[in-house]
Order: sequence, then structure tokens, then C-alpha cells
Amino acid sequence: MDCQCCNKKPARVRICDVDENAIQEQYNVCPDCFALVKRYMFDMARPLMATDDVIREVQGLLGPADKAIALPDAAGAITPLADSVPACPECGMTLSEFKARGRFGCPRDYEVFAEHLDPLFERIHDTQPARHQGRLPAREGESELVTRRRKAAELKARLDAAVAEENYELAARLRDEINQQEGTTREQA
Repeated sequence: MDCQCCNKKPARVRICDVDENAIQEQYNVCPDCFALVKRYMFDMARPLMATDDVIREVQGLLGPADKAIALPDAAGAITPLADSVPACPECGMTLSEFKARGRFGCPRDYEVFAEHLDPLFERIHDTQPARHQGRLPAREGESELVTRRRKAAELKARLDAAVAEENYELAARLRDEINQQEGTTREQA
């Protein structure tokens, strides 16, 4: 049996409205649509809705335009985006499917949905703008030894890249700079 929300995937979840120990209404949905139904049912920004109203809302979201889902500033509130987001050409996943599942279908999805991921990463990592600090982030009072090791590692990486690009003049300058830095380190030790 196909899902009653998206009409695409097989239904694996049954939602039942029960009144006085009797099933009044049954809805068969796929796990992805069930995740959306749960978000609507337990959305604190909206009044409590009947199950058939929630099913209609989700069907509207997953209509022929296959609109994506966005989380506005109100905690937990769900609204459709005005323009549709493209689907991944390899796996066919849409942004709404990603938000329902919580994971991508293939590595190409990171490129396809890149502009939608930055706000997500900023929220997850609690930074504005999102940026990677690296293995050894700069700290106040960082020891001189750590700073020199970091610079040496950076120079060696640049040297390897210059050799790979067959830029031997740059590679020679970087080699000399590395040797000079290592000589300074030996003298201080």
C-alpha cells in the first residue's frame, strides 16, 4: 500500500484515531512522511490539530511542486518555502526529504543543497558565520613551540603542493625556509 501523504513510497506506519477504545480513522504513511506528521502534531507554535488536518497539511507540503520545508524563527514551527528547491540529480533527494530524514542520500547532496546548509551548520555549531577552527585553534598565551610547529606543518604542506604542481622555484624557497626554521629551533633547544 502506498503512503497516503506522498503517494510515492510504501506505507510502513499506521496512524489511528481512537475514540472510546474504538478505531475511528486510519492513515497509512511512509516513515519519512510520518516524521513530518509528528512534527506537525507536536508543534508547540500551533494549536492542536486533528489527524486528518495534519495529513492534509503534509499532503499540501508534498504536493506536485514538492516544496521544501523551512524552520522559521518560531521554535519548531514549520512553513513551506515559496520557491521549490532542486532535487539531487544522482539520488533524487529533495530538501524536504533531507529535513524529514535528517541525513543525505549521496555525497552530491552537499553540493546541491550547499546554500541551505550554512544556516544549519551555524545553528548546530553556534557560530556566526560558520567556520572551521582546525585541530589546534589559536589561543591567547599559546606557547611559542606550538606556533612554530603549526607554521612548520603549514610550510611542509605548501612544499608538497608546490612539488606536486612542479613549481620547483617555490619548492626550493619553501625548503630553504623550512631548513632555516628548523635551524632556529635547534639553536633554541
